[in-house]
Amino acid sequence: MISQVLLVALLASAQGNLAAARTSYSKCLGSFTRAQVKEKVEEAAFTARLATACKAEEAAFRAASVATDVAAKIARATAERNAQEEIGYIHENAVETFKSALPADKPQ
Repeated sequence: MISQVLLVALLASAQGNLAAARTSYSKCLGSFTRAQVKEKVEEAAFTARLATACKAEEAAFRAASVATDVAAKIARATAERNAQEEIGYIHENAVETFKSALPADKPQ
């Protein structure tokens, strides 16, 4: 019984860390995207810069995601794929946000 309680506590802590890491990463990319829109960079330049943006926050998010999945007894390889997939979704969101902020008369 004690081990189940400890496992639940550890999992809850890991999920809290994951939420904080996801928020930090998303906020960083949001700030990056807004700055790129303000600078009026072209879409190709934005995409190239996005690949190197917020790497510390991305690494922290990846580590928290993998740790949370592993704590939930998910295989490490699957946990790493899950993290990469979610990072991909977060990047797609940044690209869509960037595109939606472009002036309507500007070719994309």
